Amino acid sequence: LPCRTLSRKKVQGFGKILMTLPDILEQVKSHFPNIAPAVPSPIKDITAFKVSMKDYIPLMSHLKEKLGFEYLDFVTAVDWKGPVDAKGYITDHNPNPLLPEGATPQVAPEPPTPGFPYREAFEIVAIVSNWQEKTKICVRVEAPRSKATVPSLVSLWKTADWQEREVFDLLGINFEGHPNLKKILTPDFIQGHPLRKDYVHVKDKYD
Repeated sequence: LPCRTLSRKKVQGFGKILMTLPDILEQVKSHFPNIAPAVPSPIKDITAFKVSMKDYIPLMSHLKEKLGFEYLDFVTAVDWKGPVDAKGYITDHNPNPLLPEGATPQVAPEPPTPGFPYREAFEIVAIVSNWQEKTKICVRVEAPRSKATVPSLVSLWKTADWQEREVFDLLGINFEGHPNLKKILTPDFIQGHPLRKDYVHVKDKYD
């Protein structure tokens, strides 16, 4: 369904009056005065909030329980460290029969992009939907790479379970309160977290 950024019509659903997006933003501002939507939004057509760690779960709970955002679209993360370490790339030719000449080894590091806001942080990105109003909201919270721990959303949305496990597996971010935080995509013998910008592959029994 298309996402509406503005709506003037109030509708009835789930036994309560669902509010328009301006109403929702006003409600968020009244309960969380330090939170304001990013202008312009970093995600096209979706209102985005950047919040502190202490406001993350209270805001997500408020969006679900009070404002009708009952669906978790996804939770993922971004590594804001500098360019990817070339040691995490394939350096041998790929024996894939569809690439008879082999994959091109990438051995030179990419140069930093001038002016890009690199920093030693991960950013957790969650998007939730209010289906009655066809409205989405994005919530972003940063964690330092040196202490990559954020509260889990599993107590609010069961669907966060596997998504947070994926982020844990590929980026090494810990989700405090997750009931079963273990790898979900990579085998146990893989060391490190392959989507970290500084990931360096450690040879294993299949190399």
